[in-house]
Amino acid sequence: MEIVNKNAALLSNFEVYTLLKETKEKSAQKLIKKKNLDPNNSNFSTNVDKHLPTVVYESLKYLEKTPCVKQSAETVNNFLTQLDEKFKEYNLTKVEKLQLLNHRPSSAVELQSLIEDSEERFTIEQMDNLLEFVLKNLPDNQESEENFESESLDNDFNN
Repeated sequence: MEIVNKNAALLSNFEVYTLLKETKEKSAQKLIKKKNLDPNNSNFSTNVDKHLPTVVYESLKYLEKTPCVKQSAETVNNFLTQLDEKFKEYNLTKVEKLQLLNHRPSSAVELQSLIEDSEERFTIEQMDNLLEFVLKNLPDNQESEENFESESLDNDFNN
């Protein structure tokens, strides 16, 4: 396999999550269809890489703990459009916008860690305005974070 253009596009966690869910469903449908065609053959093989289901499962498991679970295509589109309109003078890079979308910072410290040289580029008021915008325009991730914390506690307890 040859990588023609490694920077062709940046994908948000929401886009990856959606793609992985579709891949999982398609793989399951192929599996059921193939099994229905020859129900006596328990050793049937698929043309799908044998590691793909594991990669899809582990990736989905991780992404389900992130804000992308509560996002929609409309939410993402509205967020990015409004971000460009309201904060054009901030000159945020594509990567910084993507970081805001993927991580949904909930504090000034988190926001500063996502935006390069934020102390030199923005005033405290500008950072507060940006943080307020992010909090208003992206769905809250509280439920996903609670699931992650309880799962971590379960894993620690079981080990």
